[in-house]
Amino acid sequence: MHKNMKKAVAVAALVALGSSAFAGAAQAGETLRYEWRLRGALSWIARAKFPTSGTGVLQTQPNAGALESQLRVSAGGRDYIEYVSRMAEDGEKTYASTNGYSLGNRSERKETTFDYTANVANVKEHEQGKVDSKTRPLSADVARDALTTITWLREHASSVAQPLTTDIYSDGKPYRVRIEPTGLQQTQWQGRTVQSRVFRITAAPGSKKKFPGLTVWLSEDAQRLPLRMVFDQPYGASLDLKLK
Repeated sequence: MHKNMKKAVAVAALVALGSSAFAGAAQAGETLRYEWRLRGALSWIARAKFPTSGTGVLQTQPNAGALESQLRVSAGGRDYIEYVSRMAEDGEKTYASTNGYSLGNRSERKETTFDYTANVANVKEHEQGKVDSKTRPLSADVARDALTTITWLREHASSVAQPLTTDIYSDGKPYRVRIEPTGLQQTQWQGRTVQSRVFRITAAPGSKKKFPGLTVWLSEDAQRLPLRMVFDQPYGASLDLKLK
C-alpha cells in the first residue's frame, strides 16, 4: 500500500476507534471491549499490509478531579493503536489528548495539551525518533477531542434534539463539525434487539478541513453505551466497531 494511504488509514482507525469507546457517564473502573473491522474496497487492498480487524479495550476512571479514558486497540502481534484523553469529569472540555500507533516499521505519537489561560494548544509530535513541537491558537473557549465529544453525548444524548455545530480537535487541529441526532433505532447487541439513539457527525457546511463522517449508536438507557460506530473515510472504506 502507498505510504500516505497507509498512514491515512492508520490515522482514521485511530480516530474512529478512539471515538467509539467513550465512557462518559462512566463509573470508576468501567471497562468496555470492542471488535472492529475495516470494510469496503480499501479492506481488500489493505489486507496484506494493514490490519483489517481486531479487538480493543477501553478503561475509564476518575483521576485527580478529571476523567481519564485510555483505549488500546490490537490487531495481533506487535501492532497497536492507542488513544488517551484527559477531560473534565462532565466531558465538557479536554485537558490533554495523546494518540499513537505502531504498524509494522512505522510508529507515531502525538501529544496535545490545551492551555486555556494562554488560549493555545501545544502539540508535540513523535515520529520515527524525531520530535516536532507546535503551538496553535484555540478555535473555541472549550476544546473537545473525539473522546470528549462522545463522552459529552453520553451525558446529554436525550437533550440533543436538534443539529448542532462545534469543533473537534484531532492531532491538535480543529475540525468544524455538525452533530445531527437521527432518532431512535433498533440495534442488535449480544444476540438481542435493543433500543439505541443514533448520532451522525459530519463536516459542517463550508468547512475548509473535512472531518470524515462518523455515526454512533448509544444505548437508550442510563449507561448510554456506545454499542456501534461506523466511521467513513477516504478510499471507499469504513471502520465498523461493535461493543462486545
